Amino acid sequence: MSLLLQIIADPATVATLSPQQWNVLMQEVRGLRIDARIGLLLEAQGLAGVCPADPWHELRAQRHPPQLVQAQMRLELRKVLKALAGVDTPLLLLKGAAYMLAGLPVAQGRAFTDLDILVPRNRLEAVEAALLGAGWRHQKSDDYDQRYYRRWMHELPPLYHPERGIVIDVHHSILPLTSRVQPDPGLLWADSAALPGSTLRVLSPADMVLHSAAHLFHDGEISGGFGNLLDLHLLLTDFVRDADFRARLPERAAQLQLGRPLYYALSFSQDLCGTRLPDALVAHCRHFAPGPVPGWLMRTLVPPVLGPRHPRHRPAAFAAWLLYLRSHWLRMRPGLLAVHLTRKALRRASAQP
Repeated sequence: MSLLLQIIADPATVATLSPQQWNVLMQEVRGLRIDARIGLLLEAQGLAGVCPADPWHELRAQRHPPQLVQAQMRLELRKVLKALAGVDTPLLLLKGAAYMLAGLPVAQGRAFTDLDILVPRNRLEAVEAALLGAGWRHQKSDDYDQRYYRRWMHELPPLYHPERGIVIDVHHSILPLTSRVQPDPGLLWADSAALPGSTLRVLSPADMVLHSAAHLFHDGEISGGFGNLLDLHLLLTDFVRDADFRARLPERAAQLQLGRPLYYALSFSQDLCGTRLPDALVAHCRHFAPGPVPGWLMRTLVPPVLGPRHPRHRPAAFAAWLLYLRSHWLRMRPGLLAVHLTRKALRRASAQP
């Protein structure tokens, strides 16, 4: 088992590591760029004193870049609000920005590159026009990419500001319009909560978990997604202490058609991160489980792709490719998928020297 996974499941294990094991652990942590998160996790458990000096200094030093990123995101958000001051629309924060402004433990040491916001679909044009008028630009200029986002996706083509470079993703839903499941954005808005002293809103705790699960296990390619699994582990660990959350989560998953991603989120959070979940909650979500064959495939493919990789082990390239195909299969109907993958393959071929 990965040393990093052992530490996440039981941080006290860090006191038993040999110098050689510390070297392997630090390579795993660096490879996933979660140095700050692991350092803060150990500190919160009162374990800083049992860490060797050199690794601890590195873990502690690496919390500064995420602090800078979060400060930049707060500034970017203020500029977005200023640009949208004349647009009559509610604004809901997603993922990293929501965790940060809601003051959730999952935000500690977490760096993120995009500012994700959700607006009603009928306000997309007004929001896009206001942001473009305030200096943001389209990151995707190709005609096909523009059509792809506007016709089939759950967001506008990404926007960025040429002076600051931060990307803004303006969503109107949490899964693509072509996805095999379609969570109702109206339900998300209805259960959302306003941040204290602000017009900004965030998803409810259950919806935060379900959105993260959908992003990783339905819309995402899973490869390189360990940071998202860590998000799920920390969100669940934080929220599951609340009886209302435990009762609400399976019910909400059924309402939003996200039972299968929730099942995978609970299963792999437990299996890989050692997330402590009530037996009743796990049992209640078992009816979301896949059939024997897809279940076996996911149990076989996901851990070597999603989990940390030992420095001496090769990447699970074939498993990652199969999960890549799976993500596109869930995201698009067969005809559209064939056209899209062919287009991407031709673009890659033309880009090669």
